[in-house]
Amino acid sequence: MEILRSKGEKLYSVFDKMASRGEYVVNLLHGQFGEDGGVQTLAALSGLIGTFGDPYVASLTMNKFAMSSFVSALFSAEIVRVPKTHLIKPQQMHDAIRISSSFRRPIVVKPNSLGSSQLTALFQDALSSKEKIVHLLGSIFEYDSAALLQEFIPGSEYSCGCLVGSSGVIPLPVVKIEAPSSFFGPYEKRTITVQQQKVLDRDDPMGAILKSISTMIASAVGICNIVRFDFRITDHSEVYFLECNYIPALGGDNIFNQMLHHHGMTVIDLISFTALNSKPYARKAHLTHDTGWG
Repeated sequence: MEILRSKGEKLYSVFDKMASRGEYVVNLLHGQFGEDGGVQTLAALSGLIGTFGDPYVASLTMNKFAMSSFVSALFSAEIVRVPKTHLIKPQQMHDAIRISSSFRRPIVVKPNSLGSSQLTALFQDALSSKEKIVHLLGSIFEYDSAALLQEFIPGSEYSCGCLVGSSGVIPLPVVKIEAPSSFFGPYEKRTITVQQQKVLDRDDPMGAILKSISTMIASAVGICNIVRFDFRITDHSEVYFLECNYIPALGGDNIFNQMLHHHGMTVIDLISFTALNSKPYARKAHLTHDTGWG
């Protein structure tokens, strides 16, 4: 309580105080800084214990383009695919319409490393929407250093969460999003109800496939504590990886809450599980002398 009343204090000073007291901290900061490696770096430097995890892993998962490239290298296209995607930087604005028009399907324009689907939109026809696309890219570049032009994959949206303990990865029940719109954008994420979140049966074959894929990704990346992966599944059962949510939202009727509920856990149970069983992040020592190799 003393720390909470310290107005204007720098975050690193607060972290140092909590670390000196041996306090365990559950990080629920979303989006920029909370998930992109910033707060994870401060926690590691302070020696603060909690659910922060590896700063490098946080940076990777927050970068949608890099994370998709990682998943694409991890699996063959027969198992997991990634949508056709172009990374656009501010200096490439003049090429954005030409690139977007090269897509045969509708395209999704979104930031490369912002959370909660902020500034994300679906365009059925890129050529007729060029002014809107340019305007959206301009808005994205105010907050992000890169944007994505990505093909929209027809099909259904699925999500699979995982708990990561010291003994390994525990996949949670898979949720199928049954929103009226086939596009699960920022508006849909804010208005989705529990009734639109169908939890797959334990023996559902698609659920088993997504659990296996999610477990492999979480293990390969080096996730600590919790994570949620989003996928699109086509009518031909092709699996497309969309993105990784390093810190899933836990409020209200959120998707991760439904996964926990059907796993027999509450958010309070999750915090207890994390504190007792989480996979700890240990900062490696820096190599500062000549080892004789070279």
